[in-house]
Amino acid sequence: MKKAEAHKILLECAEQYKTNLANRSLLFIFDNAGAIHNLEVICMPRNYLHLTGVVLTDKNLKSIDFYEMCIDKRLSPSAFEFSKDGTTKMKLSVLSQIMNIHKTAKMVGDYTHTKSMLVTEKLAGTVTACLGFIRENGKRNFYVPNTVLREDVRNVVDKPPKKVLTIFRKSKDEPIYSECTYLAKGVSLESILTGILSSKVDIKH
Repeated sequence: MKKAEAHKILLECAEQYKTNLANRSLLFIFDNAGAIHNLEVICMPRNYLHLTGVVLTDKNLKSIDFYEMCIDKRLSPSAFEFSKDGTTKMKLSVLSQIMNIHKTAKMVGDYTHTKSMLVTEKLAGTVTACLGFIRENGKRNFYVPNTVLREDVRNVVDKPPKKVLTIFRKSKDEPIYSECTYLAKGVSLESILTGILSSKVDIKH
């Protein structure tokens, strides 16, 4: 991958991130041994940099500055470099797929710590790419995206991986989910949104 191609990907995916994920919360609802569980994540503009894997040449540049430069098309190819471990090119090769994770994730699970340099806690994705999440500051009960893998999610999560039943999305400031962005074939929303989930999701809209 050449620098020019990487630069194009960064700008295009920033637009996708803004449209699909930035300042939004996602609720992944999945089957865990016959019980309904959920994973709630929030995607902030500052998280975009971590998903790209690029290294900023200006160490004083903040992650939110990088995102805004991408959105405004002000990012210069000289503003970033590829990571020396080769992960940047792998991440960028699937980054566009990840920008649609709210529609495409089929499985989730706990990270099995099989990669020595990777720090994350939860993963959601497909057989070709996945998005990693970690608790921000280790304290809150929701997660933020912190990495992208060009990897079959089944190979990096605890077995068996958990099947995603449905995914909801909302603005981070909205109190309740009403937009369903993914529903697995044969799944009835009414049959799974019970108990605590009924207080998070409004399926009447």
